Amino acid sequence: MSRRRKRSTEFGDWWSDSSDLVAQHERLGNSWWAWILWVFVLEDSAYLIRYHSPYRKTSGHETMPLTLCVCAMLVGYALECALKALWVKKSNKLVEGSRYKRIQTVGDHDIVGLAAAVGYAPTSKEKNVLARLSKFAVFAGRYPVGKTPETMKPSDDMYLNRVDVGYFSKQDFRVAQSVLNKIISLVSGKKRRVIGPPGSASYRRAALEESFSRGS
Repeated sequence: MSRRRKRSTEFGDWWSDSSDLVAQHERLGNSWWAWILWVFVLEDSAYLIRYHSPYRKTSGHETMPLTLCVCAMLVGYALECALKALWVKKSNKLVEGSRYKRIQTVGDHDIVGLAAAVGYAPTSKEKNVLARLSKFAVFAGRYPVGKTPETMKPSDDMYLNRVDVGYFSKQDFRVAQSVLNKIISLVSGKKRRVIGPPGSASYRRAALEESFSRGS
């Protein structure tokens, strides 16, 4: 008779490592380090996609692979998690009474609205990038269409002129990463360390060690 092996993530029973699931739910939901840890997981995943999906030159024009839509979605999710970490760090709760609490006045995947709610004031360029990034989190990174035709309308971008809803430039990714680094610094109280790129062993090790060493 074969023994059944226990299967879990690299962090063990991350979600259910407790005899009291209600307490575990509230502990993780209201711990800023848990949200920051997930920032690193999402960053790492986005990096792996970007590494294997370079922009291409086609007839003199730069073409973005569709897989980078998924990458942009993950970056958007990472920013959401970082902003929620900052919200929790400011003594707010995201889980209470066994229920996840939405931040009032902020819609689903509204990164600009979330930034305003937690007190981060983006520059005009950052705001422009975050607004377009929200479209990837809402639909452009996971579905072929949005809920309504209007959601698929191209943007009149002040920096890139007319931009298709599914396009995110190299510069856009750099701006998004810069904002992410700033928010992580606001949460931790220290400037984000310059280590290996996302996806590297040194990056993952330093990121995880820092998040857990600070605790909740």
